[in-house]
Amino acid sequence: MTWMDVTRPLRSDLAGWPGDTPVRLEQRWSRERGDAVTVGWFQQSLHAGTHCDAPLHFQTDGAAAESLDPAALCGPALVVDARGRELVDISAIEWGGIGQGQPCPQRVLLRTDAWPDSRTFPAKIPVISLATIGRLAEAGVLVLGVDLPSVDPLDCPLLANHHALHRAGMMILEGLDLTQVAPGLYDMLALPMLIPGADGAPVRALLRRPVS
Repeated sequence: MTWMDVTRPLRSDLAGWPGDTPVRLEQRWSRERGDAVTVGWFQQSLHAGTHCDAPLHFQTDGAAAESLDPAALCGPALVVDARGRELVDISAIEWGGIGQGQPCPQRVLLRTDAWPDSRTFPAKIPVISLATIGRLAEAGVLVLGVDLPSVDPLDCPLLANHHALHRAGMMILEGLDLTQVAPGLYDMLALPMLIPGADGAPVRALLRRPVS
C-alpha cells in the first residue's frame, strides 16, 4: 500500500503561531552563483507545522525532546472523524470505534478539518474535552494527534489538555494534515527529530492502510 504524507510542508508561507519564529530557507552558497556546492540554512520554530511537544514545552522541569520515544509514534493508528464539531467529546471518540468491543490502537488521530489552509492561522479551533482525554487514557492510548496547531484552545494559557495528556502518559502530535485521509485504521510512521534540550521536535508523518 502507498504511504500518504500527512505532514505540513515547512515553507516560508506556513502560518505559525502569531509572534513565533517564521520558517525561513536561504542558500549560503550556490552552484548557480559559482560556488562549488549549494549549501542552505534553515530557521523555524520547533512548533511550526507538524511536530511533537516535549514536556519541557509546558512544564518548567519537563523532559526535553530527546525523551520522545520514536517507537510510540510508529504502529497502528485510528483516524477519528471529528469534523464539524466545536467540542470533541466522548461521543466523537466512541463513534470512531473506541469502546465498541474492538481493541483500541495506541495512536488516535483527530481529523477536524479546522485548519484547512496551512498559509492561514486559524482564528478558532475545536475544543477537546478533558473527559475525552480520560477516555483515551482508559483505552491505553499512547499518542494523540490532531490536525490543529494545539490540543488546547488557542486562548488557553493554562494548557489544561497538555498537562492532562502528559499525566496520562500520552505523547502530543500537533499540526497534521489529514484533509485527504478517510476515517479508519492505518499504519503510522511519525518520527521526531532528535534535538537534545529542545521543547519540541519537527515530525515527518506518514500513514497507509494496513497491509493484510
